[in-house]
Amino acid sequence: MSIHELDPVTLYGCQQGDTKALGVLYDCYRQPLYYLARRMVGAQEAEDVCHEIFIAVFRSLPKFRGKSKLSTWILSIGTHLCLMHLRQRRGPAAQTEPLESADDAPLDTLSPAYEVEARDFMRRLSAAIDTLPDTQRLAITLRGFQEMSYEQVAGMMQLSIEQVRATLFRARRNLIKRLKEGS
Repeated sequence: MSIHELDPVTLYGCQQGDTKALGVLYDCYRQPLYYLARRMVGAQEAEDVCHEIFIAVFRSLPKFRGKSKLSTWILSIGTHLCLMHLRQRRGPAAQTEPLESADDAPLDTLSPAYEVEARDFMRRLSAAIDTLPDTQRLAITLRGFQEMSYEQVAGMMQLSIEQVRATLFRARRNLIKRLKEGS
């Protein structure tokens, strides 16, 4: 999922409180922020968390100085709020949206047997991701589903690139282990 950057004029309008420019920003970042929230906190709470993220972004926009890309800055606010929400909840992890519903590629061109197998695997993978610790789930979401570079993930999570690689290694190892246990 690629994210487009706003042009400087629209960004300036957002910082000045121009409602039309803020609407453009909302349209540009609504889907990636909702997807991030859905993967981190679950489908039931994703919409509320997404609204909280946009409120925080709109309030903080005048402070944005362009030291990083706008998309990185906005997604880092989203990441922070998702993690805060998870810490406050501290109960059993909510079930996040199954991966197959987020998949853009239709499976209708595949054989029925393969389609059933693929959907079952996606369901098991989604359940395995739900069991990961928050930092591992976030790293997998940002790198694997938001298609961010290691550098972007490191900036978002406030980790070194080596720490991101190690976190992703542990997350993948945990996923493989959980998938083997479930088969």
